[in-house]
Amino acid sequence: MAAYTDTLGFNKGVAGFDAKNPFAVSKLETTLDFAKIVAARAAAGAVALAAADTLQVLQLPAKCQVLAAGLEVISAETVNTTGTLDLGCTGGSPVAANAFADDAAINALTFASVALAAPATIGTTADTLDLLLNTAAPTNAKVRVFAIVVNLG
Repeated sequence: MAAYTDTLGFNKGVAGFDAKNPFAVSKLETTLDFAKIVAARAAAGAVALAAADTLQVLQLPAKCQVLAAGLEVISAETVNTTGTLDLGCTGGSPVAANAFADDAAINALTFASVALAAPATIGTTADTLDLLLNTAAPTNAKVRVFAIVVNLG
């Protein structure tokens, strides 16, 4: 059970808002192509992903409020078909590790999203939206992860 902060095979963006419109609502997103991630990790000599590992996938700016977040499986896993994913924040954040997706299956096209009745507020320290690989690490799935955030700063 490892927590990976690297970006081998994908881009998790930056923890900031557009300087031209700093108070706007923003959509943060990235697509995780696990075939590319697995290949990039192998090429870099990094540890392979395994069940119960966590990937930091999006950076959440300090002083923001997450109105909604989720994931979409846009290409189903065909190898490790028993895998499920959680999406949230880990490592002491006030946002639960499965706040936005809980046990989302990767073996079928899936859309798992939660718009919070009480939006999640990120304090004075930037945080990350994390993907927990529950039961098996994907090897060829493609997953889009997104968050709708408002700058409170």
